[in-house]
Amino acid sequence: RILPRFRNQEFDRTTDLCGMASSKWALSFFLLSTEINLVYSDIYMHNPRGSNDRNCERNVNRNNGNRLFDSQNNAKGGYACPRAVGDESVQDEDGEASTAQFTQDMKMYYYEGSYLPIEWTNQHGCGRNSKTNCEIVVQYMCEDTADPQVDNFWPYTDTKNCGSDPKNCGTQAFRSDSYIAAPRDGIPTSTDDAATDTIPDTEDAAIPDTAADRRYGMHENYGFYDLCQHTSRNLGLYTADQRVRRNDQRGTRQNPNGNRRGLECPEERDYYPWWHPSPWIDVAVLTNDAGNMSCTTPTDDACNARCKYYLDNSFNTNSKGYCDIKQDGTEDVTLKTGNTMWNQRKWYNNQDECEAAGFTWYEIALNDVIDVTYPVCERTGFSRVNQLGNAADRTVSSYSEELGAPDGLNANRYMWTIPTIPTVTTTSTYFDGITSSGMEDAYKSCVVRIRYNLSTSDFPAWPADAMETTHPWRNIMVDAANNSVSGDYSNTPLTQDPYIYIGTGDSDEDDDTANRNGYGDEKFVSLAVNTNQYARTFQDRSYKFRIKPRPTEYADADNQKDTPVIMKVSDSAKIFNVNVRGKRGNIVQTYPAVEYDFVPNSLALSPGDVVHFQWTGSDYNPRRGCNDAEGGPPDPNDFVSSSNLNSRADRSNLIFLNTMAENAPLDYITYTAYTDDDAAVDPMKQQYATKIADMKAQLWNATPCTVGHEDCFDQVMRLAYLNQQSDLGALGLRRGEPCLTQEELDDITNEQERQNHPLNCAKMNAKPYPYFDGGVMKVNVPGKFSFFSSRNNNFSNRDQTGIICVSGMKDDGTMENCKLDTSTGVLQDTNQALASNQQTRITKKDAAAAACIDSANTGSKGTANDQGATSCLTSDSGTSSDTLSAETFTTEQAANDAMGSGDKRSCDEISWFFNGNGSVVSYLGLAIGLAFVGFFAAWASLYCYNRIKARQEEAKETKFEGTTHWKKAADDRQVI
Repeated sequence: RILPRFRNQEFDRTTDLCGMASSKWALSFFLLSTEINLVYSDIYMHNPRGSNDRNCERNVNRNNGNRLFDSQNNAKGGYACPRAVGDESVQDEDGEASTAQFTQDMKMYYYEGSYLPIEWTNQHGCGRNSKTNCEIVVQYMCEDTADPQVDNFWPYTDTKNCGSDPKNCGTQAFRSDSYIAAPRDGIPTSTDDAATDTIPDTEDAAIPDTAADRRYGMHENYGFYDLCQHTSRNLGLYTADQRVRRNDQRGTRQNPNGNRRGLECPEERDYYPWWHPSPWIDVAVLTNDAGNMSCTTPTDDACNARCKYYLDNSFNTNSKGYCDIKQDGTEDVTLKTGNTMWNQRKWYNNQDECEAAGFTWYEIALNDVIDVTYPVCERTGFSRVNQLGNAADRTVSSYSEELGAPDGLNANRYMWTIPTIPTVTTTSTYFDGITSSGMEDAYKSCVVRIRYNLSTSDFPAWPADAMETTHPWRNIMVDAANNSVSGDYSNTPLTQDPYIYIGTGDSDEDDDTANRNGYGDEKFVSLAVNTNQYARTFQDRSYKFRIKPRPTEYADADNQKDTPVIMKVSDSAKIFNVNVRGKRGNIVQTYPAVEYDFVPNSLALSPGDVVHFQWTGSDYNPRRGCNDAEGGPPDPNDFVSSSNLNSRADRSNLIFLNTMAENAPLDYITYTAYTDDDAAVDPMKQQYATKIADMKAQLWNATPCTVGHEDCFDQVMRLAYLNQQSDLGALGLRRGEPCLTQEELDDITNEQERQNHPLNCAKMNAKPYPYFDGGVMKVNVPGKFSFFSSRNNNFSNRDQTGIICVSGMKDDGTMENCKLDTSTGVLQDTNQALASNQQTRITKKDAAAAACIDSANTGSKGTANDQGATSCLTSDSGTSSDTLSAETFTTEQAANDAMGSGDKRSCDEISWFFNGNGSVVSYLGLAIGLAFVGFFAAWASLYCYNRIKARQEEAKETKFEGTTHWKKAADDRQVI
């Protein structure tokens, strides 16, 4: 193993920057990003849902960018907490939700070895883009490294040590019985609490023994940050001309004042690979300088120098060092925490100085204690600069077709193989767990982090081992010797906002002007360069999720727990996670987050593969309505009554389609929808068994699983209706009230009240929580199967559709190969509207019309809003009395807010014109009132001025009397 070393006070530029001789630290490649100070090169993670430092605020913008970590992103980005509104009695930190007399699990989980698409958008480009250099680093952390129990892994602190006067020796330092300390999201204490405050830098706040403490989020723990703020920063790093004002690891070029964000260590955040132990486990390093194939071990032929360097120096397998007291119980931790260097925040960060001071240098890697291996190193996909959009080509250099989610026009994506829960490799007690289940307990609480790093090509920024042997920049990486010192900028390749001369003066005479010392009118420009952002690191993090072992036994669906059928899944089966990304609102309102979509929205599978349908959302979004969002439940939600205010809730369902081009489900029920006007016998009055049999016959070969099997049919219906009618927890909350019938919905004449009613199961509103587990589906029917969300899909406004393709011989004798469309490069089905394709049915006989609410013709104005107002036929439609003669205008919806918590009323408008009919009177009255107030204020000001002036005259005083002059003398040449 390589143990990089550096000298704290000296820096020898004559030696290899990665080796620094065998006894000194190497400077690892500093994880930087290139960016001028006028552009924000953000990264936003869309699956799993990235918080961007949000929690449970209802605002368009986040409350606190210092809550958990330093994202460097725009405050409008990110997704709100994945939960229903309320305190921990509604849903606690572990995801347990109280629904009347039942407890249900509302936390996202992923099975070991399943494939999870991590999706993100990055603003300033990546891949083989000649404008930039970039890395994407993916890591995760679970409870065993966030709040470790093992004693000989981390440096000792006051909060955990096994010294002669031990504290928390053999136990976790911060967990409080059943309450997890780290990682934790933070739980509101009331319906109005956003729980977005930064955790105090105290041991008391880190221990979640009160509801007040549990509202703080914490990823890195208090002890980790305590080490960070007392250990000397790496003085060998290039900091350009930045004034770094910390001795410790809080001070970096990108964060020169060492500002605190949660309990994250700035030096660890800004540099990769880091040179000390970290709680983060490496998953993947995606770089524009990787080869054409994935690199999984340093000896792979696919590994170039850059990938080999990353794998060789990953903390997963490479030992990192730290300075400590003897860890044999013979010394007290106060020898360290009472030491002058500790208190001056210069604790030793290298072996030479550590041992010279009489302390012990320790080295450890993650695989010394748990079974983890190298991360993956791959090439990033090409994305252009100045946009938050899709990547144009393959987003990983291999795997994509094998892993079921074909390449195409997608957001940047990495298909993460969820790790097997590691086995413990140390002989010491590593992690017992709250239920004594060891590492299974630890992996019940995990988070994933993604960092986006831009590096400029204005100077060499990588150590020799990360460069090919023939590269001209090998061995000349910038370092501390290139920093500006006391105003001397001669060594640094970069300065703040420099002037650059680009041409001579207009004439020889201009250039020789004596007063300008020969510079004359020479032409120069000013650059926008901020050296603490040139280069730069951005990041986003997920909310908590759990990793579960694959189920080894079959279990029936449980309506008390609202859990689906649990199928036995073999170790060899491929499991693909299908989730939902996005949040409530139109494309402008959600930006830089995204609108709803399935992730992935296309899968190319083989018979026997397994799909796990599961998603979550939030009930803390800004209020959205009109054509920008659908459904409720309302906020607040009493589960039985509606509101005419716009809702905040995310809900999704999944119904199969004939083709992706259609916007209504395939015919599930096989007969014409019944109305009172029909002369036919109501088909819904058939026997239940007959109706089920008809449905199964209709759905035969229309779904990727065999609907003849009871579990498949039940799952298809569960995905479509979210089990609203049978979820005993939801039924308890709504006091046993059933879903509203079509007639009861039609009787609600206010559109918002109908849309938001918590018993409107047609809009999925009776699901009291945004989380839903659809269970795993084994696919075995060859063909292409399209699906959509009936709640959110709204043609010409937003599309939430997807497709599953299963390869093999279909019943009609044709072969389905699930290949990409050669003309578009994506996986899709046939659009029957194209002349070259065989057309299918045109009308939907299974649809029943809902009562129409006319929002396009309020009164007699005919002033439809611009967001798709509904127009309804009446008895006089088409007659002369119904024909408009006056000029009308479209009213523009006020739906592109950048502040606040959304729009309360549906289709609130921005009015550009006065339409008369009485409203002008209101405005005229307001204007007269304001004019009167202004007149009175002016009169009062003049009256007061005259009174004060009169008093001054009586006393024969002036403000500038005496020897004090308030102006410069007329002959004073020091003009300012």
